[in-house]
Amino acid sequence: MDTRKIAVVASVAAVALALSGCNAGNAEGPTASPTEASKSSSAPGSTSAPPSPSNTEKYEPATAKGPAQNVPVPKMPEAAKVKSKEGAAEFTRYYFDLINYTAETTKTGPIKNVTSRSCKLCAEAIIDSADESASVGEWQVGGEYKASVIDSYISAPGRAIVTARFSAEPFDTYVVPDSVVAEYSEVKSSLSTFQLSFDTKWTVEDLLVTEE
Repeated sequence: MDTRKIAVVASVAAVALALSGCNAGNAEGPTASPTEASKSSSAPGSTSAPPSPSNTEKYEPATAKGPAQNVPVPKMPEAAKVKSKEGAAEFTRYYFDLINYTAETTKTGPIKNVTSRSCKLCAEAIIDSADESASVGEWQVGGEYKASVIDSYISAPGRAIVTARFSAEPFDTYVVPDSVVAEYSEVKSSLSTFQLSFDTKWTVEDLLVTEE
């Protein structure tokens, strides 16, 4: 099957189950699938540059006792800045690093910088969800996303479409130590299609997801 022609159709509600869960308001749905993952490490096979430490203090992952501390901000690799199908693929790997970082920290600045508000799923399931979690002091433990690019091509001048296969670990959310708000199951192998544009850098214009 030509992955370029895959029709990735999923309702926003169905996709939200696959990509959201960082939101305290989701506590009533504890079996929902997770959203953004919790580690900023690169996905398997990614050539993304190592994240840059935000300060000199030691990184500490999230636990039931409290949120992650001193999480390194993913650094965009030079290859992801190139206007080519290879550059689009590398950017998509980097974007998954940003999803992991966003979930672990609830800091949305880096991912907003490369995401258009026209991407409804990106806004509702990733960015707005993380912002709301930050507002109530919610954090998550677990949920790391792992992804691999399976197709990338230039669809029009300054445009690219990238298909990636991803999965994510289960995770729990907290607002106070040792008190689970909700438990979320793993995201099994799914396909994501990124529609990207390039002006001075790659930007996500739309994101579609379906389970395999």
